[in-house]
Amino acid sequence: MKIGCDTCHATFQFDSNLIKSDGSLVKCSKCQAIFRVYPPNAADRRKFPRTKTRNLIAHVSVDQNGKKISQVLAKAIDISKGGILLETPYPIEAGLISLMAVDKDNMLFEIKADLIYCNKMESGVYQVGIRFNGTELQVLNFVTRLIKEYNHRKNSMQMAYTQSNSP
Repeated sequence: MKIGCDTCHATFQFDSNLIKSDGSLVKCSKCQAIFRVYPPNAADRRKFPRTKTRNLIAHVSVDQNGKKISQVLAKAIDISKGGILLETPYPIEAGLISLMAVDKDNMLFEIKADLIYCNKMESGVYQVGIRFNGTELQVLNFVTRLIKEYNHRKNSMQMAYTQSNSP
């Protein structure tokens, strides 16, 4: 089967028989990033398709009494209508989670969410799976704004790079 690195997007042929039923961690031979791959039948288990992104996300986690448990700046790896995969330098604690981002007009947008898992990777960073718990409209608004912001910043950077390298 063909797999793609989540970091550098290099693609490789990989023997699907070597992958555990719940997924396996693999290391990219090009950039050395570690990411999870799933067997072909398990990869389709997701309810919603995922979109790759690289947005910065602020997170605050509070307990039932409203006391702050943790606060982390994270990088979004991918997002869907069901949730988001984050990469953080510190673990995210369980509790009520609020995810926040800023759009190109410096407008803050946020959504409430639940922690699904927080795994420390060999590289020392944490991969965090989070499920949104807002209404369908709130989730769709957050996901759409985050993807639009990522595409806007990516396109702006590409245009600036092209202009700086033109004669």
